[in-house]
Amino acid sequence: MNWEDTGIVLKYRTYSEKQLIASVFTQQRGRVDGMITRTKSSMPQPGDLCSVYQKARLEQHLGTFKLETKQSHSSLQFCDALRVYALKTMLEMLGSLLPEHHPYLNLWNKANETLQLFYHPSEAIKAYCFFEVLLIEELGFGLSLDSCAVTKSLENLTHVSPKTGCAVCYEAALPYINRLLVLPDFLINKNCAPTKLDFVNSLLLTGHFLVNHASHHKSLPIARQELMQKLRLM
Repeated sequence: MNWEDTGIVLKYRTYSEKQLIASVFTQQRGRVDGMITRTKSSMPQPGDLCSVYQKARLEQHLGTFKLETKQSHSSLQFCDALRVYALKTMLEMLGSLLPEHHPYLNLWNKANETLQLFYHPSEAIKAYCFFEVLLIEELGFGLSLDSCAVTKSLENLTHVSPKTGCAVCYEAALPYINRLLVLPDFLINKNCAPTKLDFVNSLLLTGHFLVNHASHHKSLPIARQELMQKLRLM
């Protein structure tokens, strides 16, 4: 079965001396793996946007890829540590959490948009935080952050239930505040300028649901831990 698509290179792993297995997050087919031959010419690097051409006898077979770079993002590897760790984390999350051959068009568009925003230091980590929110939703556990689950209020939403993923206003949260997750205002208020602490709280929030619902208690990428550590030290 032959097809052509646009994709984001997630990673390569060695198959033999001359061949690699490429994992690519494609626009129409989701995450797909394929065989690629090592070449002397430069191959698309992880994070690059590329054209993907696959040849395979049957859809379920591991096909042969031809990848052609459409937009290189290799320069992001030389940015500040925060953006480097965010980029690595996003690629590793997509490579490890997404089932193969399942389309996620909204998530693909968000990943591509986030790659573009990584070029802007003031927007990069904010964009990555929103990527994780959508990732949780696309993997089947959406957060409900629009209104208080207890009072139905739309105002003063400050926390999230770690069990339900629903927002809670401060008044309702107060008796249980030590058992709830902090809800950073920028996730629900587009006019809010987030601080480094807001980013940390956002990643703590999404990390809880990624570990307990999306990854089935598997460890999240080491690059994500490094990102959290860098944010805490700044």
